[in-house]
Amino acid sequence: MGCGTPVLATPVGAIPDIIKDGETGFVMENNLPECIAKNVMRALEHPNPERIGENARVLVEREFTYEVAVERYRKILEEL
Repeated sequence: MGCGTPVLATPVGAIPDIIKDGETGFVMENNLPECIAKNVMRALEHPNPERIGENARVLVEREFTYEVAVERYRKILEEL
């Protein structure tokens, strides 16, 4: 995502909080080969995969940089 590449992932853990299907990536129902193949085709046939990749890159730069992590930890430590 940080490189602007559209990603495919299953909805486990925090993935649904980060990847919004068709906006910042593609969410697959499961990781069975048939499902992966179907979703790879869906991603390849998307009318604007560049937009999805760009949305993902912007999200990573806004929410998951070293500086953002340090600021989040600083706020947590201030609350202790």
